[in-house]
Amino acid sequence: MSQKIHANEQSEIQNEQSGDYNPFEFPELVKDADEPLILGPAGETFDFIQTGKTTDGKYLFAKLVVPPHVGPPPHVHHWIDEWFYAPNGGFSIFVGKNRYPDLEKAPGKGAPKDTLQIVQMRPKELFYVERNIVHGFANVTDKPQELYLVWTPDTPDVSFLPYFLNAGTIRDPDNPDQIPDFMSKIRLVSMASTYGKNQSDSFWQFVEKIEEIDHIPNMVDNREKLLELMSDTNKCQ
Repeated sequence: MSQKIHANEQSEIQNEQSGDYNPFEFPELVKDADEPLILGPAGETFDFIQTGKTTDGKYLFAKLVVPPHVGPPPHVHHWIDEWFYAPNGGFSIFVGKNRYPDLEKAPGKGAPKDTLQIVQMRPKELFYVERNIVHGFANVTDKPQELYLVWTPDTPDVSFLPYFLNAGTIRDPDNPDQIPDFMSKIRLVSMASTYGKNQSDSFWQFVEKIEEIDHIPNMVDNREKLLELMSDTNKCQ
């Protein structure tokens, strides 16, 4: 891949998720992952574009197609940070107010439940959620929507890729109406802790209350960090 990505072409200062809408132009990256398409428990399709195998462990990048009115229940990553990017909008993202640093003390089970702030994602909007924070998302429209997810790091000891491969179902290219395997929903929860994740099995399991707001105060999208990761990896390929 020959494209070189410059952070200063995107923004000279770190963008805040605020009333000042600052769309993000996601870099065009060539797919170099050879992983199969995965059908997730909610019927979402994961297309892995780049993995730690080719990014020197810096990140894992997937493009999702998410069916209408679905998304993963609230969960917490303890080993990785995550970006969310909605090219066309259409999603609600929910982010907790508290931190949960202990994998053995999930919200509502050894730790207090959380308050989730729910925000509508606008087209080309980028969100960044650090590890140890409850979060999730849902397609709130009546048609499938595309969502980009980036997890960092993606080294063998913390990679999230095996979780998707083991919990999900390989997409059958000859079956466009394929539905998720029943066990996918079970494995989504039962395998989570192996990969440094607390995964709820329903929305309210980790949640005490919600706040529907226009933007999350003081939340930065860390676009410079994302662009730096991708530039460091791709300028040498």
